[in-house]
Amino acid sequence: MIQTILLPTDFSVTSTNAGLYAVALANQIGAKRIVVYHSYDAVSASEPFKDYTQKIVTEPFRQKSAAQINEYVAFLSSKSSPNVEIEAYHSHADLSEALHDLVKKTNAELIIMGITGGGKIKEALIGSHSISVAKKSDIPVIIVPTEYSYTPVEDILFVSDLKNVEETTPVDSITDFLKVTKAKLHILHVTDNPEKAATSEGKLKLEKLFESHKPDFHFMNNPDFVGAVDFFVKDRKIEVVIVVPKKHGLLESIFSISYTKTLAFRGKTPLMAVRNTHK
Repeated sequence: MIQTILLPTDFSVTSTNAGLYAVALANQIGAKRIVVYHSYDAVSASEPFKDYTQKIVTEPFRQKSAAQINEYVAFLSSKSSPNVEIEAYHSHADLSEALHDLVKKTNAELIIMGITGGGKIKEALIGSHSISVAKKSDIPVIIVPTEYSYTPVEDILFVSDLKNVEETTPVDSITDFLKVTKAKLHILHVTDNPEKAATSEGKLKLEKLFESHKPDFHFMNNPDFVGAVDFFVKDRKIEVVIVVPKKHGLLESIFSISYTKTLAFRGKTPLMAVRNTHK
């Protein structure tokens, strides 16, 4: 069950939209708590008065952060069910490290973050905090595009390369999400040989792993991986796309972190990145 959602924010339009998504999803799945977190920046001070000076420099940022986060929580509370508790934390800390600590402290089962789509220049400038968190997080991370308006989750797409499925597929996390949303599971494999893939060992093992959910398998022959996923999402009206960011040694597979990043930036549908932490 997913009872607690962790929601990092920078108070931008993008993160506000992610907040609205978190509230709507919490209402759908019956989550009890949303934990908002903001990491505020401050100028580093030099020795020998580092501690004293840094406290003075940081304090205005802390005060501004406190005011913003209180306003943000009030806004989300006005959009949320009374059954969902919204609490907030803020600190001057590295985002990934802070979220890692908060996951342990709050027992959060899901992180929801926003992302701004665009071209390569915008991608480079943003620095992709969402992708960085997704690469390191021990719990699933849903990345919500700025322009996405929440639609109840009824159809979920899991994109698989059918390689080492028993070792790499985060079955528990995906199953938990399927249970709380009661959504239909679709599994897509992009390949140049759909007939071979349909009878492959990877497909048969994946079918067994999710047999209680009776997934629909789909095989597409398309040299444009992202284009194939995008077409399928639009055609089947998918509400969430699940990917597993991973690497195979020095060579990244087609379902590598770079492709996960591309899907996150270019896609117009929420992307759930799930690492298999039970290897």
